[in-house]
Amino acid sequence: MEPRLVMDALPVWPAYLFTTLLFLGIAVASLRLPPARAFADAPDRRRWRDIRWWAVALIVVQLGLYGVFSG
Repeated sequence: MEPRLVMDALPVWPAYLFTTLLFLGIAVASLRLPPARAFADAPDRRRWRDIRWWAVALIVVQLGLYGVFSG
């Protein structure tokens, strides 16, 4: 059997699940970052400067794109 036929026979859902869980894990890890690290070089502690929320926002966008284009 050709390698391409073997790869085509494998289910894709485990890869989708793994990728989604990986991104969610990165989001959780970024939210667990201490505030002192999140605001390390920020001149003030305004909410929009919190790098943790920027990371979560980008991960949400990435998961949205992944959901649209992987289906």
